[in-house]
Amino acid sequence: MPTSLNASTKLTLSENRKAITFSDKKDIGTLKLKGTNDLNYYQLNQIKRVRLVKRADGYYAQFAIQIDLKIESQTIGKAVGLDVGIKYFLALSNGKTIENPQFYRKSEKQLNRANRQKSKKYNKGACAAVT
Repeated sequence: MPTSLNASTKLTLSENRKAITFSDKKDIGTLKLKGTNDLNYYQLNQIKRVRLVKRADGYYAQFAIQIDLKIESQTIGKAVGLDVGIKYFLALSNGKTIENPQFYRKSEKQLNRANRQKSKKYNKGACAAVT
């Protein structure tokens, strides 16, 4: 027996939760659900919203699910100061430093090669040779 998610949304999930039926004025009908996340882990009252998204490789159903997440943390009683700067990406008050991630310098060789390939595609002085 199919179960309805919400009376106002007009959505119905199949018993095995592998298909969803839309019964609104858009005439979408029944869609088969494929994917990595299993909806059997969640109660029906945890599913708050369903979005249909069209991408280049197909349609996707996105489920917004309410989860009560409790993170337990322990305080250790130590404080550390942070300084973001130019010479170092991050300097801590205990003396540790983190170097700048130089993305441009690391990819400069690839960028130069791509610029050379691009410049070979176009004839230099092609506009002057037309006359």
